[in-house]
Amino acid sequence: MTSTPAEAAEAILPALAARTSAYRIDDLDDHARRLVRTAFTDTLGVALAGSGFPGITMIRAAAGIAAKDGGSLVLGTTQRVPALDAGLLNGVAAHALDLDDGNSAMGGHPSAMLVPALLALGEEIDASAPDVAVAYAAGYEVMIRLAYGLNPAHYQRGWHPTSTIGVIGIAAAAARLLQLSADHTATAMAIAVSHAAGVKANFGTMTKSLHIGQAVRNGIFAAKLAAAGYTANPGALDHRQGFLPVYNGPNGFDAARIVAGLDGLPLVSSEYNPIKLYACCHSTHGAIEAAREIRRAQGFDAGSVEDIEIIVDPNRLPHTDRPVLSEALSGKFSLQYVTARALLTGTVTLADFDGDAHRDPATLELMSRVRVTPSSPDGRANSFTATVRARQTDGAVLAATCGPHASDRDTPVDPLLLQRKFADCAGRVLPTDRVSSLSAVLRQFPDTGTTVRELMRLAEVPSRPDARGTA
Repeated sequence: MTSTPAEAAEAILPALAARTSAYRIDDLDDHARRLVRTAFTDTLGVALAGSGFPGITMIRAAAGIAAKDGGSLVLGTTQRVPALDAGLLNGVAAHALDLDDGNSAMGGHPSAMLVPALLALGEEIDASAPDVAVAYAAGYEVMIRLAYGLNPAHYQRGWHPTSTIGVIGIAAAAARLLQLSADHTATAMAIAVSHAAGVKANFGTMTKSLHIGQAVRNGIFAAKLAAAGYTANPGALDHRQGFLPVYNGPNGFDAARIVAGLDGLPLVSSEYNPIKLYACCHSTHGAIEAAREIRRAQGFDAGSVEDIEIIVDPNRLPHTDRPVLSEALSGKFSLQYVTARALLTGTVTLADFDGDAHRDPATLELMSRVRVTPSSPDGRANSFTATVRARQTDGAVLAATCGPHASDRDTPVDPLLLQRKFADCAGRVLPTDRVSSLSAVLRQFPDTGTTVRELMRLAEVPSRPDARGTA
């Protein structure tokens, strides 16, 4: 990949800003509205389920976050705090369970960034559902376009694109929600460039979800600073000492691809975000599905398995080849662990990543028989497909090849599947009547007349004594 010539450099952020600041709700076609609706439904449910993550209490205490009248809701509570703090806490909640949607081009999780940011800022300014839908489209455009020009090299170098790229997209989304000019939007993104952070070495620890919370907070902060007149270099992305060459190396990006076709339809009209059924890294889901298929096969006996081979795309291996786990959270990034759990139980659940679950003797025994092997190039770059082969003591070899269970461009997510997942996640915090009311509003999103403030009132944990969750 190559960078742009010097005379063409330092123009990317203004070009992106001019495009995204002009977005209107009429620019969102049926595909785009379905993508946005799915993103808000799935992410809000996942964030409610993740609101009990212990790290959130630690962050609140360490940062001294206090309640504020007229602020934005901290999910899982009735409390409201400044929008920056709500974005931080709810961003962590949205990613804590690793159950949030993904995007292949981004190599990350766009909605765990965009939805908490837009709900926090949207509640503060009393935005409408169409307002936040348009802002989502703006931020999404920036995130995916940057990924087009940076990945897979950016991901392979060890950066966490959800936060490094995402913070710039959050700034664009927040700027659009605040209705900033194109010039101020470019400034917001330039400020956000200096907040880009997050390395994959921290995957499998509490810090991974902190990447998202911090990026959400800092993206909103960047837009607010730009609105106040703060300055930044609009060439901070493609300057010779800017984001592209500094983070990817002088020849590690394709600047032209970032802006190619910028005058076409918004990317929310063509891209897609598969939703997750398992609370672990999407790179492991193909192996889980293959293991589940093997377990259902006639003659399978987990107790007689003596060798397991998992074959995956080499891009999956640096962060998922984990034969030894330091804590339960590490299991979210272990092909060995999740495959063993799926073979033993038929699925992978939230409980598999809690407490001492990673020390289960039967799981450890089966993990010791697992080998992880990179697949040969087959023309499917960055594939999420996995092959699992289980050889038993009787000589039988059972094998399956599967990709993640997810929607794609041609098969929209099953609305019933989405609603079941939402009810399961939100129901961990909210009583049944609240889950039903919130779900009904989200099914009409973004065409509902409900404002963000009204939506977030439905997401509150009721204060009555018999309600589930913490008031």
